[in-house]
Amino acid sequence: MYIAQLQYLIAAASHGTFTKAASVHHVTVPTISQSVRQLEDELDTVIFHRTKKGIAPTKEGYLILQHSASILKSVEMMKRELSFLKEEASENIIISTIPGMVPQVVQTTIEFAKRYPLLNVQMLEGDTQTVLNHVNQGYASMGLISYSSEQQETSFDWMPMIQGKAVLIVNKNSSLRFLNAVTAEDLRNEVEIPLR
Repeated sequence: MYIAQLQYLIAAASHGTFTKAASVHHVTVPTISQSVRQLEDELDTVIFHRTKKGIAPTKEGYLILQHSASILKSVEMMKRELSFLKEEASENIIISTIPGMVPQVVQTTIEFAKRYPLLNVQMLEGDTQTVLNHVNQGYASMGLISYSSEQQETSFDWMPMIQGKAVLIVNKNSSLRFLNAVTAEDLRNEVEIPLR
């Protein structure tokens, strides 16, 4: 006994002919007829009276149709519940990041996808304040920014991923090359900023 046989059986009973059941299931009439015949052989009973006008269930056929409908309903419920389980098993993570971190996020996302196929990772890109807003408002699961420890707000949990120092690179002809440390004032004197 197969699910398809039960589906063909119900369709034949609903439409009153093997021809209409075959049309509904996009199979040939002999496929429907043979399927019903195999089921009758397996159950050792006649399910339908066959006439020139169509088919009609026998007394035993009504019983078989009731149980077939119940089985198909249970199969559909099982499929729905499996679908819900699969949806619950998948996890969504949204990462908000500044543009400089995008390559690391993409590589990590690829590795996560291989290791955890049910994990859906989405990435948002924005400036530092946008990333902080995404995380603060719960729109993103986490944010990746470049930030100094003095600027850390207490409303977030901070976990350093990469620690390093920012460096300034200057041309060999720049007067800044002789300084051990560069201040904002030094930069202001070095670069002309046009005023509007």
